[in-house]
Amino acid sequence: MAIECPKCKTENTSDSEFCKKCATPLPPSKEILASPTKTLETPVKDLKKGTTFLGRFEVIEELGKGGMGRVYRVFDRTIKEEVALKLLKPEISGDENIIERFTNELRFARKIIHKNVCRMYDISEEEGKYFITMEYVPGEDLKSLMLCM
Repeated sequence: MAIECPKCKTENTSDSEFCKKCATPLPPSKEILASPTKTLETPVKDLKKGTTFLGRFEVIEELGKGGMGRVYRVFDRTIKEEVALKLLKPEISGDENIIERFTNELRFARKIIHKNVCRMYDISEEEGKYFITMEYVPGEDLKSLMLCM
């Protein structure tokens, strides 16, 4: 029996916990979906310029977004320095495999020492929000650079 994603209507196998297309948590195959899941009821809020994340990181600007989350340029009030903060999307942060990939990203990146690779500092979780802090490197993003070629 297939499970239909409540968000994008994609068919998923009955043993799936998350939609293969949009990563929305799926109801157990025995459960009839009468209302949206808690994750869908919780609005996904982007961090806006000037707001403070977890009482420590003051958002300066959003640098980019991707499949796993968003990256922000922030001022870390604890170390009094600008850093980049990669925030995992809340709708996929409950998946242990995603958390493991996120952790591996930091672990493997910390082994790379090269002038063209930013330094990764730490991974943390607070209030169910997973994030990585890393070196902020000013300059053009790769997408802008590729468009100029």
